[in-house]
Amino acid sequence: MWKKISRIYPPWLELIPLALIVFSIIYTNQYYLDLPPIIPKHFGASGMPDAWSSKSLLSVYIIPLIGLGTYLLMLIINVFVIIRADNPRSVVNLSDQEKDALGPERLEAIRTFTARGLWFLNTQIAALLAYLAYGSINIALGHQTGLGWIMWVFFAVIMGSSLGLVIKTLQLSTPPPRNKRNN
Repeated sequence: MWKKISRIYPPWLELIPLALIVFSIIYTNQYYLDLPPIIPKHFGASGMPDAWSSKSLLSVYIIPLIGLGTYLLMLIINVFVIIRADNPRSVVNLSDQEKDALGPERLEAIRTFTARGLWFLNTQIAALLAYLAYGSINIALGHQTGLGWIMWVFFAVIMGSSLGLVIKTLQLSTPPPRNKRNN
């Protein structure tokens, strides 16, 4: 299985989003006892907290747990559904006629691009959630007042990447033009 993954991207790259998730868990754990009885649970568009909740294990660890769950789900989809499949035809959602027109090389290019794109999005989401966990803890401790403009940067990067992935996938999914012979 590692050989198949390494044909798509170096497997050690999975350590990047995992490290971000581990950071959020460790950081949350480090300051759990110091948190006040009321902590921020929701933030408005300005990055300022607009809802608060009582301190509990779930309310404090929800962001790192969502990060871990999201990371694992996207990893499973990427590795076991996309990369591990023996035939790229089985993971590309097109009609058989369209798959025939694209050919095996183009189908493999779609699979490779999709797997790399999922890793890229998974890393961005892990970074967003690590920042959100970090910011939530710091706001609760009174070290900062809001999440700031960085949340909008994360939003823009994730939306831009998603749009770019869709556009590139559509380009890859378009069959090459056929050569027309003039007689």
